[in-house]
Amino acid sequence: MKRNTNKIRNFSWAGALRVSLYVIACIIVIYSIPKEGKFKYEYQKGSPWKHANLIAPFDFSIYKSRQELREEEDEVRKNAKLYFNKNNEIQLTNLNTFTNEFNEVTELITGTKDTLSISDSKHGNIYHALKISIYNTLNALYTNGIIENEQVLIRDEQPEEAQKFICINNEGITSQRAITEIFTTKSAYLYLQNEIRSFAHSYAGKMSDTEFKHFNAITEKLSPNKWITANLEKDEATTTKVIENNINAISLTRGFVQKGQRIISEGEVVNDEEFQILESLRRDYEQNSSMSGHYYLLLGQSIFYIMIFTLIFMFLRTFRKEIFYQTKYSALILFMMTFVIVGMSITIRYSLVNTWILPFLLLAIIIKTFFDTRTGMFLHIVTCVAVSIILNNPFEYFIMQFIPGYFLLMYYEKINRRSQTFLTSIICFGIYFTVYISYQLFHTGIITEVNWKVLIMLGINSILLLLSYPLIYIFEKIFGLLSDVTLIELADNDRPLLRRLQEEAPGTYQHCNQVANLAEAAIFKIGGNPHLARTGALYHDIGKLTSPLYFTENQLSGVNPHDKLDYLKSAEIIINHVIKGVTIAKEYKLPNQIIDFIKTHHGTSKAGYFYAMYKKEHPDEQCDEKFTYPGPRPLNKEHAIVMMADSIEAASRSLKKYDTESISTLVENIIGNQVNNKQFDNTNLTFRDIDTVKELFKEKLRNMYHTRIEYPK
Repeated sequence: MKRNTNKIRNFSWAGALRVSLYVIACIIVIYSIPKEGKFKYEYQKGSPWKHANLIAPFDFSIYKSRQELREEEDEVRKNAKLYFNKNNEIQLTNLNTFTNEFNEVTELITGTKDTLSISDSKHGNIYHALKISIYNTLNALYTNGIIENEQVLIRDEQPEEAQKFICINNEGITSQRAITEIFTTKSAYLYLQNEIRSFAHSYAGKMSDTEFKHFNAITEKLSPNKWITANLEKDEATTTKVIENNINAISLTRGFVQKGQRIISEGEVVNDEEFQILESLRRDYEQNSSMSGHYYLLLGQSIFYIMIFTLIFMFLRTFRKEIFYQTKYSALILFMMTFVIVGMSITIRYSLVNTWILPFLLLAIIIKTFFDTRTGMFLHIVTCVAVSIILNNPFEYFIMQFIPGYFLLMYYEKINRRSQTFLTSIICFGIYFTVYISYQLFHTGIITEVNWKVLIMLGINSILLLLSYPLIYIFEKIFGLLSDVTLIELADNDRPLLRRLQEEAPGTYQHCNQVANLAEAAIFKIGGNPHLARTGALYHDIGKLTSPLYFTENQLSGVNPHDKLDYLKSAEIIINHVIKGVTIAKEYKLPNQIIDFIKTHHGTSKAGYFYAMYKKEHPDEQCDEKFTYPGPRPLNKEHAIVMMADSIEAASRSLKKYDTESISTLVENIIGNQVNNKQFDNTNLTFRDIDTVKELFKEKLRNMYHTRIEYPK
């Protein structure tokens, strides 16, 4: 009674944990999805309006399209003026440099010093007049502004009309100046030289020969390059800031629709203008519904996703009990679904990437890898619905994901080679391409309306499906699952434990290989996982490594150690190969799914020979437990098939005559005894499956032991 109470208590805790997983997943999904109402009409540009006449339910503005906003932003950038900072220190420094140099050169050549200041322009000689002319020219050049070269005035993709003016910041005051008034250092130098020549020409008749000679010597001695430098520096920060401010000032709207105004009539083709009006209505409708009916919106979303997760709960509990009652399996399924829905929600909410890029079909690939087609199909459809409903184009997205997923699940083999991931990626893109093109042509009938960018994104989507290979490995380690890739690796004869079995117990190794061949063929015939059955069969007898000579297949010398032991001790050694096999398997870190084959390949049967001999000597003694394997009984059809194959292969070695009748009798007796002893009650094997396996084993044994011709000596 106490034991039953403990079972009920444990079951209740396990059940509560499973329900908690579903509740937590549902809450996470509800919290993550966008809290916005959805526009109830579906429409496409270039397609007829399939609904009744649409009347504006409220006043709303017409938002500009992304293309319009992009064009206006480009226009702002093209017409933006460059900003420069003026450095007045350069002007003062260079004018002083000129004045000092001119005085020094004049005194050197004429022998007289010019003591008049620049401001005194009414007195002095010809040399003083020249100094004033050059000084004023320099001052005018710096006042207008000098840049290093023409390259600083060039902006990419800027039209010529936008380059007529620049903005100059002079000690906090910004003024606009024509580019034609701005000098480069080269043009300023040439302009100064021209002014000097003009001065010389105007004073040519007024100068004596000596003055003319001195004048030429002074102008040749001067170094204009020292006093002409750029005093305008480009202000990239201000230029960028002004452009950004002008872009931010762009109006997002370009018109207005009044309440009661007809937007579009039934059957009317949605053109560019009407499409933008519909998009504007949808945008305002979703914002208004989210603000005014937040609690009702949350209630509707909660009910919907509670129903979604309830459907999953009911499906697994009704049709996939082996998944439902394994908490780690339920955890993987809920994690995958939650991750997909939450990932899509975050992408939509923050506009991270286009939704077509996200590899939605990873869910179907991983579920099919670890479970089966029916489970994968159900979860794929449910997840398609759960994700599509939060998008603006729910029907299109559902079709685009459902059809490729269906093909993938129906005709896709579980990944057991790296090349399969590449082939899967290519096939998925081919299906995506076909479905998208046909869907667009179905609605528009115009090939030019196909958005080729979507196909590029679907191509990226297909490439991202290559992530399935590493993800399968990660989920194996986290959730304790077993994929076909790992099973094939474990079945490699070069694995350390199998290599040890070959060397230390060669007869057992050959026996395991024969059992593996029989089990793999049988599971393939009745449906199941052939890789699991084969790998489990290869390792089922590794416990015999501790005492290989006590098992007949390894007794090559004809000496049987059991002859010196009593029947109880012999039975103990034989039975212990199961217990020791589990210990060795854990030492070599074999997965639990493989260890289960070691535990179940004898079920709760008895060490038959030693039990019968002991009972013959002790007919009245109750000794069943001493000769019974610890079990448990097989838990699935793969375990059951390995149990059958193990017993039949071992027993077939003792047949004296290998004909159809003897083989048939052997198979019928062994499997019949196992059925009568209820060894398969915990599996989902049917009588039809058992009959199929019997016939296959008979055929395989006849092929293994068929009569060969006797060759002449």
